[in-house]
Amino acid sequence: MSDSTVKFITPPNNLRKKQIDAGVALSIDPSLVGAAESKIGAMKDDYLKWVGGDLDQLNELCELAAKDKPNRAAHIENLYNKTVEIKGQGGSFNYPLMTQVGSQLCRFIEIQGNDLDDPRMDIVKLHVETLRLVIAQKMEGDGGGMGAKLVAGLGLAIKKVTG
Repeated sequence: MSDSTVKFITPPNNLRKKQIDAGVALSIDPSLVGAAESKIGAMKDDYLKWVGGDLDQLNELCELAAKDKPNRAAHIENLYNKTVEIKGQGGSFNYPLMTQVGSQLCRFIEIQGNDLDDPRMDIVKLHVETLRLVIAQKMEGDGGGMGAKLVAGLGLAIKKVTG
């Protein structure tokens, strides 16, 4: 192509028309939003039980990965998948610190890979222990000053190990 002129093409936006044609309401019923929020609030105690079981599994996977070096990569992959579940639930139940710490752990594993050496395993253990601490202390919201210190400390530990 010898023409060096750039041409911008703006595709049509037919989404609103498709919604109307499909009979989709143009607004959300506030009572439905309120009902959903009430149900989520009522499940908060259940969440603490569920996440406690998930954290026990996460801790087991961490211990397996530390002890069973030949199969460490598989254990880390399972640990990663369980962490994705945990971080996905945190914000729904007013535990965004769980989401933040879980996301940081997932990013660490994504960057470092599944076959971690012992110093990197220490970083994984530190994140798992932090997740357990957040729930044990019921650190809702961002965890305040303590939450910020925990996240910053995890970041410093990662930097120390990874350079």
